[in-house]
Amino acid sequence: MIKKSLYFTLTVLGLMAVACEPEKLERGKEMAVEAERHKVKRITEEDMEKQAVLAGDTIVGLVEGAFLQLAESQPNEQELFVAQPDKLPTVNSILQRYNATLQRQTFSSLAEAQKFFPAQGSLSGAKVPAAQAKLNVAQQTILYTKPLLIRRRNCASCDEPSLLDFSAQSLAQLRVFSALGKPEGYEDGQLRGVWLITFPRQKVIEQITLKTKASRRGRGGLFGSAPDSVKVK
Repeated sequence: MIKKSLYFTLTVLGLMAVACEPEKLERGKEMAVEAERHKVKRITEEDMEKQAVLAGDTIVGLVEGAFLQLAESQPNEQELFVAQPDKLPTVNSILQRYNATLQRQTFSSLAEAQKFFPAQGSLSGAKVPAAQAKLNVAQQTILYTKPLLIRRRNCASCDEPSLLDFSAQSLAQLRVFSALGKPEGYEDGQLRGVWLITFPRQKVIEQITLKTKASRRGRGGLFGSAPDSVKVK
């Protein structure tokens, strides 16, 4: 009788232990990964400068692409953009997002060029430095710099002038003569100045943070979107 009572007691305790066991969280690993993605990582000076270079390259690429189109189609009503490239809609949108300012500076001498590019040996015929960005801790800004060069027009049927000066302030000045045809002409790749974009440090951090916090899960439900980690076939 005692053995039966003991067996019964142990059985009841075993069932209670099973019933009281905490339910395992479903999709625990996925939730942990999601939580990790939402953590704001420590943003370094290198991260900020890298982000500024990416944004700056995009802005300058859009401006130079627009200048090439202006030189070919010559829409006089859009001449404003040559003098004020920051007014280009797509460029202006990015500048507003970062609260950044775009400028161009033309070099009048090698000494002036070397203030921005110390290793520059001449204004033409030298290896042109790459775009770069530098954090100014005192001003809490990041200055992006990229060489402003004479570019060749991709137009096989075009007569001279066949080069473009992206430092020009008007459509007439945008197209320039080559040194092959004019003694006072320009050379393809000649350093004319520098693109300058000033980014507020905090705005750059905000853009990096947005990337860090990007969620991989949709809202689900009837009106929710599918998780963006799922590939649509």
